[in-house]
Amino acid sequence: MKRFAVFTVLIAFLFGGTAVTTLRGEESANPDPALLHSEDWTMVVIPDPQAYSRYSRNQGIFELVTAWIAENCEKLNIRQVICVGDLVESNGLQEADGKFANQTGIQMWKSTSRAFERLDGLYPYILCTGNHDYGPDIYPEGVHYGVRSSETRDSHFNEFFPIDRNPALKGVLVETAPNAFGVQTLENAAYEWTTPGGKKILAVALEFYPREAAVEWAKEIFARPEYRDHFGIVVTHSFIRGYNKESAHIEKESYGFCKEGNSGRQLWEKLVKPSANIRMVICGHVAAADDMDGSTGFRVDPNDSGKPVYQILFDTQAMGGGWEGNGGDGWIQLLEFNRDLTHVYVRTFSPLMAISPASRDKQWYRDDKREFEFDIEE
Repeated sequence: MKRFAVFTVLIAFLFGGTAVTTLRGEESANPDPALLHSEDWTMVVIPDPQAYSRYSRNQGIFELVTAWIAENCEKLNIRQVICVGDLVESNGLQEADGKFANQTGIQMWKSTSRAFERLDGLYPYILCTGNHDYGPDIYPEGVHYGVRSSETRDSHFNEFFPIDRNPALKGVLVETAPNAFGVQTLENAAYEWTTPGGKKILAVALEFYPREAAVEWAKEIFARPEYRDHFGIVVTHSFIRGYNKESAHIEKESYGFCKEGNSGRQLWEKLVKPSANIRMVICGHVAAADDMDGSTGFRVDPNDSGKPVYQILFDTQAMGGGWEGNGGDGWIQLLEFNRDLTHVYVRTFSPLMAISPASRDKQWYRDDKREFEFDIEE
């Protein structure tokens, strides 16, 4: 390994004996972002951007993040960008509330949409919806928007992120499923692409607390013969908790429409565990104020075929000043896959910290839980 010395630490996750290797700088204590191996490729994970859209003062940070991703396309061989949901703080806030937000719901959607414009036509980015992306569409007078998140499945998501928005999805988007109102949207969507080493990946994005119909659709997609040997990824908002809660599967949610649907635990039992080709789950939703252990998580469990499934939580929205802070300090996650799709390097990086020489020494979050590597075992 050119830029990093490797210190192997065996960490007993739930899949007994899975080897996770931490990464530490050898040539430089603070190297600029670069591929660890020239033939690798990168998947970027963007955490919940809701706090960037909540306040107009934070919007520039989110646009800085997507601009950095666009600028580093070739350098890091970025092939995919994933956002784990809660694209906005409120779907239907009619009037800005100075205490909790200074933008309306529609202004928040416009802000998030504007940030992703930098990636349109460049990356076939994958979005999933979070609880804050749902309604009601219009909040009754006198009712604070935060209390009414996901009372209904109304959302402006499809208005701002329609199926035909991003030209880079051509040839990558396989299929969509109807949302709760029978409309084909990207709320539930399947994507296929080929890695530089010729390996096939099938990723399915699922709506927040997915309905039974959405889960059955995803299960049928993964079971198709043509995808049997693909590396399967599920992208959904709510799945596991942070390291401070032992990265446990989420058992239930208390939002309005969650009387019907599937929690993280149920998704594991109904979809992920029975599907031999689902090898990774990426989620957000769970965060803690200025606490990385409460905002990130990782666990490995065997599926019914005995293959390990790597489950990643990344939601740093409350880093950088807590819930009313700057929206997440610009943190993103870089998943670097090797050519043969047998090894992954995980690193946590902030374009915000990297932009100035005064803060560049903080551009990496460097500890064993935010910077590590693991083998993809067969």
